[in-house]
Amino acid sequence: MLLVLLSAAALVALRPDPRAPLRAADDLFRAGRYYDALRAYQVIDPRAFPEAALRLGMVRAIRGEYSPAERALRLAMQGGLLPADYQLALIYLGHVLANDGRAALAVKTWALTEDCRTQEACAYRAPARILRADYALRQGDNASAEADYRAALDLSPSLPWASLASYRLALLLAARDPDAAMAALEHVTTEPAPSADPLLAPLLPADTTWQDELVAAISAPPESRPYRLGQLYLNVGLYGLAEDQFAQVRPDSPHARESAVYAAYTRWRAGDRQGGRDQLAQIVRAQPDDPQARALLALAYLSTAQGDAARDQIDTLVRLNPNDPEMHLALANWYIARSEYPEASLEYSLAWAKAPAARRGHYALIGAQFHLTSAYEPCESGVPLAEVAVTALPADGAAWTTLSALQYYCNQPEAALSSAQRAADNGGGAESFYYLGMALNTLGQRDRARSELIRAADLAPASVWRERAETALALMP
Repeated sequence: MLLVLLSAAALVALRPDPRAPLRAADDLFRAGRYYDALRAYQVIDPRAFPEAALRLGMVRAIRGEYSPAERALRLAMQGGLLPADYQLALIYLGHVLANDGRAALAVKTWALTEDCRTQEACAYRAPARILRADYALRQGDNASAEADYRAALDLSPSLPWASLASYRLALLLAARDPDAAMAALEHVTTEPAPSADPLLAPLLPADTTWQDELVAAISAPPESRPYRLGQLYLNVGLYGLAEDQFAQVRPDSPHARESAVYAAYTRWRAGDRQGGRDQLAQIVRAQPDDPQARALLALAYLSTAQGDAARDQIDTLVRLNPNDPEMHLALANWYIARSEYPEASLEYSLAWAKAPAARRGHYALIGAQFHLTSAYEPCESGVPLAEVAVTALPADGAAWTTLSALQYYCNQPEAALSSAQRAADNGGGAESFYYLGMALNTLGQRDRARSELIRAADLAPASVWRERAETALALMP
């Protein structure tokens, strides 16, 4: 009998765990290895494990593949998910619908998370409210956004989500009540933030550089605060708030002229092309020596294919500031709009040559990027400019990435490999790992090339670099 029991126990212990593939795929997802996770989830039967369909939909959503993401998420929800997983599916489905242009349905979907049945499931209510608030903010519905941020904070969300909601709330409050904005920021801890829930972390906004600018703007003296806030709102795309702030700058303020120009540009950026352009033209007539207004007016004309009008403004700028390298950039843009690349190339060279020594790397990089994106003389002119850029900016990941790309296309794989590694070491992002993988592939280092291309795909799963990396992977032997 004892032998029989031991044999039965051994058989149970050795029996394959049917959930092991799902756990292994989840480990890949939590590690941010979306390329491998996608393939791991695809081989799991969603009828047996609806969580696999949920995770597949989540990965698709992160990759920007909204139609297949929606299909997988709805399949999972119909297959019988646990309450917490169902809430997670609602959050990702709302994200997919919002990014697919179905605003009303996205908002209704996020609202369904309010009906939760367990403590674990109810923990997802706050992130859903914050995502709903972020979407309202992008749509210009500031009142709804503020209400949802407050409602989310009332639920005491985990620290990364609480910090995001506090900063967003302060961003809205700063326009009318700087003291209340500062009070909102007092709830943001200065301690190192713990990692967010790895299943929701991909939905946290990556761009938080504006947060320090917000604190500085709120803390600025009252006479300069509207100007600083206006610039901040313009940079983050809150055009209505930006216009309101620029309108509050007093006529005797040292920022009055710039505020008027920025207000006109804000109107143009917000979609009122005719109104913004007319406002800029009015400023130019009143202040003909204002280079900023003329430059923006030239940009407005270029965007509507009014090349002759744009050239008139640029020619005046050149006469007013003959030694300003920015004038050569303006001329370069004019030539690019006319597809006159040799002339544009010359202007980029002049901009670099006339720039102060401390800024030559910056202008050289802009010129090199032109040769890369236009494919005009990438080897003859682009590579030398990129080499100037990295010499002047040795810790600039973008400069090294540009050099690597140009070297790769100019059949210099070993140099491209070295430059791409420098780019990756200096924060070059997915693009740098793409060229690192491509250079390795050209040099015959297939295994490492595959690894770096997968890393490029994982770093920016909803970008063109993921698409290019996966195309290259599919073509590899």
